[in-house]
Amino acid sequence: MQIDFFEEFPNDDSLSKLRIIKFRTNLYVAAKSVKEFLVLKTRIKNSYRNVAEVIYWLILEADEGYWLSAFSKTSAIKRILNELKNTNEKFSVLWDAELPILAKELFVTQLPNFFVNRNIIQETLFHQNPNHPLIITAFPKSGINKLLSSLACTYFSSGSFPYIDMLYTSLLRIKNKSGYLRSLIKRNKNKFQGYSVALGLIGRGVEDFSTPLISPMNLKMDLSIAQKEGVKNVVLYRLGGLNKNYLGVLEKFVSK
Repeated sequence: MQIDFFEEFPNDDSLSKLRIIKFRTNLYVAAKSVKEFLVLKTRIKNSYRNVAEVIYWLILEADEGYWLSAFSKTSAIKRILNELKNTNEKFSVLWDAELPILAKELFVTQLPNFFVNRNIIQETLFHQNPNHPLIITAFPKSGINKLLSSLACTYFSSGSFPYIDMLYTSLLRIKNKSGYLRSLIKRNKNKFQGYSVALGLIGRGVEDFSTPLISPMNLKMDLSIAQKEGVKNVVLYRLGGLNKNYLGVLEKFVSK
């Protein structure tokens, strides 16, 4: 199994965790501009030989939506797409499709631009720049949320693109987390050009620093389920939370 990492806060402390990883890995680093990403990419590739690829995890300013959806600010979406268009260097891009919960006023202020934004996003996803292939990531949805999220470009039932299913069991408030994880993987694993699973959380994110983290034992259970279901690639959120206990679990599953 290929095991990779997200890093939302690529600072000295979080990136230093790469030193304890003995296997080859890929790193998704968050940056608010192509320029910022390229500086990080060069630094990481020069400092950590175990990193095979550095992927641009594209984020916006918090008041622009932070993540990407039809409710993100139109000017921000256009800005980052223009940056990519005007960059000759080749690299993959993580398209993090989530609603702007850090700036809820955008649900109102961007409503007049909703369909303009939706059209821009759909054009981007389905007519990709070959120099910057997109990897889409989103949370699973159910019920009416599927329809609403599909309209907002934050839910994808299938697609001819690589997809990372964010299945963070530490966030769930249900008893049968293993059954939930297994059923979602079974449902989605053959619906995309390339299917990966994001597991965790082993570190907290920007939205809530009281979010519960997964235990090493439960991480082992989640990895076992993913492996049994034929998942070849897992991405951990996030690198900065890595410690020897988590690493010991990962080393049991990583491809030799």
